Amino acid sequence: MNQSHWTYWDDYGRQHVVGILHGADSGHLVVHCNSKVMLVDFNVQESKTYSFCIDEHLCKLKVSNKSAGFTYELGVDENLNTPVYLHKKKEARKFFYQKIGSMVAAISILIFVALILQSFKF
Repeated sequence: MNQSHWTYWDDYGRQHVVGILHGADSGHLVVHCNSKVMLVDFNVQESKTYSFCIDEHLCKLKVSNKSAGFTYELGVDENLNTPVYLHKKKEARKFFYQKIGSMVAAISILIFVALILQSFKF
């Protein structure tokens, strides 16, 4: 029996433990999150991708059948056009512009101070 688990932290700082159980011989696959079953699939012998949601985030589980055995990858799809993701992109853009503005202000102050000091030649 193949087992794997991941710890996923959402935007609110909550921890979610995602785990899988995959029977090597039978191919039965169970995916659970925080001890609740998210999905069940039978006779999984080939590579497959599964999607499920944790809160408002779309998670993708990739099950790959390689010559050395099965490998498992869990990821979060950040490129969705849902209101939550659009708001996150807008906030990230706003914070980026704030950082740029702060840097420009700091450089301007340094240049101003340098010019003032240069005008007072000792």
